[in-house]
Amino acid sequence: MAEPPRPKTPAEKAKEAAQMSGSIEKPGIDGRNSAADRVVEANLYGNHLVAGEVPIMRREGSVVVNVEDTLRSFEDEVDSITFNNSVHNAMRKFARNAVLRKVKGGQSSSSAPDTVSQQRKLQLQQFVQATKVLLLTYEKVYESKEPTDLAMKRMLGPQLQYFVNCMLTKFNFKNRVSVRALKFYADSLLLLGELVKAEEALETAQNIAFQCFNPTDLDLFDILRDRANVLARLGQKEETAGVLEQCITIIEQLDGEDMLSKESELLNELAQVHGNIGNLNYANNLLQRSLSIRESLHGSMSLEICDTLSRLAMLRNKMGEPNQAHSQLQRVMRIQERHDVPRHQFSGTLCNMAAVNAALGDHEKSKVLYQSVLATQERQYGQWYPEIATSLSNLAMVHMALGEYEEAKDCLERTHKIRSRVYGKKHPLVASTLTNLASVVYTMGDMKGAMKFNEDALEIQKACYPDAHPLVAVTLKNMAMIENSTGNLDKAKSLYERVLQMEELIYGELHPAVASTLNNLADTVLEQGETAKAAVLFQRAMETNEIVFGKDHPDIARNLNNLGRAFKEMGDYDGAKSKLMLSLQMKEKRYGEDHINLVPTLMNLGDLFNLTKQPQRAKDVLTRGLKISEKKVGMKHPDSAKLLRLLGNSFYLMGDLATSEKLLNKSLDILEGVYEGDHPYVLATRADLGACSRPVGARVF
Repeated sequence: MAEPPRPKTPAEKAKEAAQMSGSIEKPGIDGRNSAADRVVEANLYGNHLVAGEVPIMRREGSVVVNVEDTLRSFEDEVDSITFNNSVHNAMRKFARNAVLRKVKGGQSSSSAPDTVSQQRKLQLQQFVQATKVLLLTYEKVYESKEPTDLAMKRMLGPQLQYFVNCMLTKFNFKNRVSVRALKFYADSLLLLGELVKAEEALETAQNIAFQCFNPTDLDLFDILRDRANVLARLGQKEETAGVLEQCITIIEQLDGEDMLSKESELLNELAQVHGNIGNLNYANNLLQRSLSIRESLHGSMSLEICDTLSRLAMLRNKMGEPNQAHSQLQRVMRIQERHDVPRHQFSGTLCNMAAVNAALGDHEKSKVLYQSVLATQERQYGQWYPEIATSLSNLAMVHMALGEYEEAKDCLERTHKIRSRVYGKKHPLVASTLTNLASVVYTMGDMKGAMKFNEDALEIQKACYPDAHPLVAVTLKNMAMIENSTGNLDKAKSLYERVLQMEELIYGELHPAVASTLNNLADTVLEQGETAKAAVLFQRAMETNEIVFGKDHPDIARNLNNLGRAFKEMGDYDGAKSKLMLSLQMKEKRYGEDHINLVPTLMNLGDLFNLTKQPQRAKDVLTRGLKISEKKVGMKHPDSAKLLRLLGNSFYLMGDLATSEKLLNKSLDILEGVYEGDHPYVLATRADLGACSRPVGARVF
């Protein structure tokens, strides 16, 4: 007589139901369970834990699948653990075996209350071991920037998400392990550009740490510091400063040289935040305090002071004091050379020196320094190291300043490839690269290409950042410039007003970014013919910069140049001359008599003298501007072409039509080589050439 069939287990029933419905699946190559397994899990835990995700846990009938042999003695052999398929699979099996009915001596685990307790204990043991493996594996690559390790962290991110979810919702773990898991999870989110989610994870970790840790616990300090870094990237500068000040409060309560070093690091970071807010003098005070701590601990020629000195130098550069910045960076280099710092570790200092040289107008020297850094990094790390993308981006900006637009574009295209490969195509750094590419092709006259790059960047930024973010404002400002250049003045004005409102919300009314947008808005208003309104906006921009920087800052000279242009368009030629001459005097005092920053003012003065029928004076200032431009950026630069055009107009007014035509043709050749299509500068120069056949006096300027 045949034995009656045994009752089917819930797992078998669920699988049979799935087969009848045709929804049975084989596990995928990523280890996902079948649809039937998901039905079982949903019955056990509820759909919110498993629906549509890689399952956190799984029961496999009534048999315990023991995979401890795969990671036998892993606690004693942490250094040998690498992220490979065996570790990965074992780690996941640990998590899935959390709900098991262990049979001891033939007794079913469902028949006795004490066995339920054993099941719970086994479930926790399995989960804790899996969590330890995951965290130990992530910790090995946490500090690394190697492309292979970055890829590993991105792959581990989803696992961390499932474990964190289980910790907080299933087991209600609120301890040091859950804080560390949240910290690593946030790190993996940052690699994916998920800044908002990363900040939320760190805020959760912070709240747990405040509940469970001593107020002076260094793990609490680490979480606060990580959160401050993410808040800074989100553009939430006031919140960043608040969290950093909490960190300083913790460190100030602890004794020891290490704590003083940490305090110095925090002062550096807090100074960076206040520098970005526009509190430059306060930032300088913080850095001086940091430098004092480091010099007292390590001495005035120690490597430990170099970071603070470099930050002070770049702050000085931002404050319009590039000569002082250059002097401080030279001190940094002397210290590093004294300590035989390897060349590839000089890269940060060399990049800072390159930026200062650019501010001093020596773009060729700046280019040589960036190229040196890039060559050293490529030899040291290969072609796909993330920092190489930063060096390429810096080099591209120097090529831009020199009018080498194809070279700039090539650098940024390579930057885009590296960042897309390392971080993924939807990362904020990829968006920043796209905005830089937009600037290059815009300058080359490709307005459609520039707008497409900016639109793609904005799409990424909207997914990563809150609505009011500094980088979103930059992208919108770039789009406004394109609208302005293509004649869509109303749309440009609307975008600039939107950016202005955003920046005032982010920074307040007294900030250099606000002043910059006021200048851009004034330019558009000026082109719309509202000269008086433009002058008011230019004046407001200058007053903002005077409050932030003081009256002797280079930005004030630029503001005076803009005001002079507005007065010129209003027909107030005396007022225009007064502003432009003052701008020129300030620039000469700051930079000397042959700096590239003098060129815009000399150009405006030359145009003013042409308008007031003083062609000889126009010729003198324009010839001076052309010599500076040729020496600093070369004759193929658009500024050289603009000077040639204005100089051609001066010769026309003097009655020398042949020289005028020659200069205008030379200008046109340069402009057509730089810009694509019917760029406004090209059209204006063609119109001037066409007017050369008219008698002097019949042409309107």
